[in-house]
Amino acid sequence: MSRPLKIISITMAVLLLFCENLVMAGITGKISGRVIDKETGDPLVGANVVIQGTNMGAASNLNGEYTILRVPPGIYSVTAIYMGYAKLIVEQVRVRIDQTTKIDFFLKPAAIKGERVTIIAERKVVKKDVTTSVSVISGDDVKQLPMENVENIVGLQAGVEEGLSIRGGGADQALFQINGITMRDPRNNLPITGIALSAIQEVSVERGGFSAEYGQVRSGIINVVTKSGGNSYKGTITLKAAPPVKKYFGISPYDPNSMWLRPYLDDNVCWTGTQNGNWDKYQQRQYPKFDGWNAISRQLFEDSNSSNDLTPAAAQRLFKWQHRKQEINNQPDYNIDAGFGGPFPLIGKKLDNLRFYTFFPRRRLR
Repeated sequence: MSRPLKIISITMAVLLLFCENLVMAGITGKISGRVIDKETGDPLVGANVVIQGTNMGAASNLNGEYTILRVPPGIYSVTAIYMGYAKLIVEQVRVRIDQTTKIDFFLKPAAIKGERVTIIAERKVVKKDVTTSVSVISGDDVKQLPMENVENIVGLQAGVEEGLSIRGGGADQALFQINGITMRDPRNNLPITGIALSAIQEVSVERGGFSAEYGQVRSGIINVVTKSGGNSYKGTITLKAAPPVKKYFGISPYDPNSMWLRPYLDDNVCWTGTQNGNWDKYQQRQYPKFDGWNAISRQLFEDSNSSNDLTPAAAQRLFKWQHRKQEINNQPDYNIDAGFGGPFPLIGKKLDNLRFYTFFPRRRLR
């Protein structure tokens, strides 16, 4: 690699790290607790608590308390080490978005050199630090669900209806975030949810009681945290396809006798109007009201613009040309979901084992 290219790569990597720190709040969790002598109950000062496989950890204070901040959501093994005591490993420690996982370590004096104890973390029935109505879907759960997008997954939660309607509020009243970044279309305020399911580490759905750190939200918060690359390169790809098939029941919406077109094309009513034609009152209720092409032509001739004058037949022909589109039922539907990640090439080790994860969603559902 040339020197200018290497400088550019390092600069971009540093900027990525800086941006990541800016959005860290709201996409990570916390591990805290105490380190205590199991026999005497006294706090152990200066004990090291480390998350295995990472460079994250903390030391206990005078009260034996420790706190590990900015822990990405996932399942970890946490180790407590103190001189003269047996090493204690707590496995299956689940860390969730914006929540604190409480783990207390009760160490006993080491009877044998190198002795260690391994236990499995217990899930708390009541979380004291959680004041919101929140549901969490892990990446493993996402893999097991036969869904095609994140909207379908969120729609399975209580209080959420189709279209990301949370507790009766519209999608434009919800906040959708990916790694702490708000994804919202400025034109209609609707969330942008185009993310591959293979890239999801965890999804958090808050339906009420959320804190003041979230603005511009009324109905709920959907927070998606994506995966980060591991110590080795790994990838996944999922391809789903369906044969060509029509996407409607009954008559085609493009058929001249459909509800959307018949008032404008049926000779019994299209010229004089649905209220003045040969339809009875029951038929009139089934279709949109239309004044007729004769009335449309008369309005065009009576206005002050002579360039838009049309006969009734010409107005109908223009309508047919504008609605000439036909349904496409000869193309299959497909959904491609791919992801790949691992150590950042060339400069990853120099930047504190920098890792990456990229994903590619592509779907066609007609």
